[in-house]
Amino acid sequence: MSDDDGSTRPRLRPSALGDPVAFAEHICARLQAEIPAYRGIASSSLVPSIAAAIERLMTATADDRPLDDRELALFRGYGALRAELGVPLDSMMHGWQIAVREAIERIGTSDYWAAQRGSALISMLGALLRVSDAATVAFSSGHREAESQITRRLDARRDDTVRALAEGALPAAELRKRAQYIGLRLDSSYTAFRAITAKPGRTEWDLRQLPGCRPPRGVVAILDGDVVGICDPHEGPATVPGVFLGVGPECPLEQVPYSLHIAGRVAETARLFGRPGRHTLADLGVLPAVVGDNEVGATLVARYITPIDDAEAAAVLPTVDAYLEAGLNASETGQRLFLHHNTVRYRLSRFEELTGVSLKDPHVVQQVWWALRYRELESGPREPDAGSAT
Repeated sequence: MSDDDGSTRPRLRPSALGDPVAFAEHICARLQAEIPAYRGIASSSLVPSIAAAIERLMTATADDRPLDDRELALFRGYGALRAELGVPLDSMMHGWQIAVREAIERIGTSDYWAAQRGSALISMLGALLRVSDAATVAFSSGHREAESQITRRLDARRDDTVRALAEGALPAAELRKRAQYIGLRLDSSYTAFRAITAKPGRTEWDLRQLPGCRPPRGVVAILDGDVVGICDPHEGPATVPGVFLGVGPECPLEQVPYSLHIAGRVAETARLFGRPGRHTLADLGVLPAVVGDNEVGATLVARYITPIDDAEAAAVLPTVDAYLEAGLNASETGQRLFLHHNTVRYRLSRFEELTGVSLKDPHVVQQVWWALRYRELESGPREPDAGSAT
């Protein structure tokens, strides 16, 4: 190739930077000093790939040609290695800019190129930058692909860890090992939660945006169609619209399986009773027991509900239920149901007459309330109120 005057254009020598390993060691020292992501990574993990990348850059520039397929694969490997080492893409790009700028500075100030015509130096640097641009595209692609694979591996390990926590089948040592692998703090306390939702993918994504639900303070996964996880007790999920969110007690990592069990009971109870929102075991009182003890529920329904025929049940039972919720206050019950107090008293007396009990007996009141709640379960999960601010 010739300049306009017909003379042969000066070419870059592959050895223009001197020993490639020494140059790579110098660049590595700069990266570790100037870019936080490179600190803590052993030089032995960085220098060989830097030296190989710079050598390919110089060789292609010296030959005044584009990178071939083998060289592009090398640069993709360079990007993948940085991803595996935990170097973010922007940090890797910054590091490559440092290396290329350093190479240009050394070449431009060398005795050989200082003696050449300015047009020759500009032409050579243009060739170097073209090769550098192609390398940038290749190693960026390699980094993104490797990062995607790493994310998939971490997602799979995260899901496995959450499943193991929910099942409670792992020995404590293995549980701690898995938790540490996904970045959880071993000495922290956690709160477990389970969210029953019609949109688990969306709910999982929303919860992952919360700092308290991401490593090292928490983890979220989809398990058997529900969103399950652990979180910082002070920064966990709050109320989520339309979601039945059960929260377990605060506990150390080893007791998370128990906390998840409680969270699951609470979430399922909230779903069955149509109560979306965030709930703890204390919030729901004895409702989880109503769900969990079919024998008691069926016995109480037979005792207090079955004696009332369908014709009267539609009026009597809602009135009794409202009476219990109003603290056994008939006047308050009438106001809530928009009924005359005499109508309320008549319906209450009919219930007592048909069942042979007195609603003034606290023990009877507890049993009637339980029977009404179990009857509610038998009718199927209630739909949450439309537009409920939950």
